Formats: sequence, structure tokens, C-alpha cells
Amino acid sequence: MVFRLKPRDEKFFHYFNQLSEAICEATAILKGFFENPIDPARNLDMINEVEERGDKTLAEVMNQINSSFITPFDREDILLLTRELNNVLDHIQGTMEKVVIYKAEPPRYVYVLKLVHVLEAAASEIKIAVDSLPHVRSQHREIIDSCERIRSFEHEGDYLYRAGIALLFENTDNVVEIIKWKEIYEHLETTLDYCENVSNILKGVAVKYV
Repeated sequence: MVFRLKPRDEKFFHYFNQLSEAICEATAILKGFFENPIDPARNLDMINEVEERGDKTLAEVMNQINSSFITPFDREDILLLTRELNNVLDHIQGTMEKVVIYKAEPPRYVYVLKLVHVLEAAASEIKIAVDSLPHVRSQHREIIDSCERIRSFEHEGDYLYRAGIALLFENTDNVVEIIKWKEIYEHLETTLDYCENVSNILKGVAVKYV
């Protein structure tokens, strides 16, 4: 299959880049908070700003998809990838939002920070794969390799989630505190699930358009 890109199609790659960069930016803010848990409301405001940009990008893709005669790949794949990238961003925002809404005490749980570090690594691989999309024919192997690494990060996140929940129940007597942090753990783990969804779409594109 011949795969050629027209200049007007490049806007979709620009949108993908905007979303992947937003994911990295929001993750960095989240990590910064968990490493130095002060002023959670301010951190939420910063992530909200990033998340709003993501929503605008998603809306722009929805507006542009039907008016473009030639797209770089199937419209369905473009929409799926855009939505799943935005889902990752939404769940990063949701994690910080839960910390603020629940007025959760500064995290004492080592597995929370480990989960955020794994999320940061997955976000970085998403950006690497997205950056390679315009060159999918020549860089399909690199995209697939990034997708496999994202998948491994999701599996690592599953382990950290289970270990973190076990430690939470073992070391915490306050039932309300357990409920708060259990939901925060679950939200982080779900964010990594969405990262894996992104990797599955990227891998499918890489295989389809070789």
C-alpha cells in the first residue's frame, strides 16, 4: 500500500502532537505535586489549563475531520486516537481533582509516586510514537517498540496499584483516608489503562500503513 501525505493533512499530526505534549505537561505537574505536595489547588488550576487546551484540540479535530478530502489515514483511526489521547489527559486532571475534592492529606504512600513515575514514562513513549507518525512507513518499527514499552508500563502500573492498595489497608487505620487514597490509586491505574489504549491504536496504525 502506498502511503503519501499531502501538505493539508499535516494539521492532524499537529493536533496529535498538541495532545501528546499536553499529556507530558500535565503529568509533569502531577509528578511535581506528589514529589512536593503543597498548594494542591494551584496544581489543579495548572492541569485544568492544560486539559482545556486538550478539549479544544479534540473539538478542532471533530470540526476538521469531515471537511478534509484527504486524511493521512482512516478517519475512524484519527478520531479514535484523538479521543484516547484526550482520555489520558482527562484522567490525569481527574487524579489531581480527586486530591483536591477529597482534601487528601499529603501522600505518605511510596507506591503513589512510583505510579506517577510510570505514568510519566508512558507519556514520554506516547510522545515518541506520535512524533513518528508522519514517517510511519520508515519508522513503523520504532512506533511498535514504543507501543510495547507503553504496554509494559501498564502492566507495571497494575502491580504497583495492587501493592499500593495492600500497603494502604495494612498501614492505615482511618477508613476515610483509605477510601480517599484507594480512589486516587484507582484513577492513576485507569490513566495507565488509557495509555495502553493509545498504544493499541498507534500500533494498529503502524501495522496498517506500512
